[in-house]
Amino acid sequence: MALRRGVHPNQLYAWRRELASARVVGSEVSSFVPVTVASAAAETTGGGTVEIDVGGVRVRVTPGVDMGFLGAVLRVVKSA
Repeated sequence: MALRRGVHPNQLYAWRRELASARVVGSEVSSFVPVTVASAAAETTGGGTVEIDVGGVRVRVTPGVDMGFLGAVLRVVKSA
């Protein structure tokens, strides 16, 4: 399933290891956010940009964004 979505299975294992180590260290509480697909047709924003809609707010993320920063932004948007 990962390959069909363009994600190499090794990336999934790396994410799983990162999540497990974050829980062990206890540096930050991790949580999963539900994801829905707006339509069956893919929309491209160009340049690998990802758009995340949270509570009526759209956050555009470009490649190379610091994941800690993105997590902080999403927590703020989610809590508003």
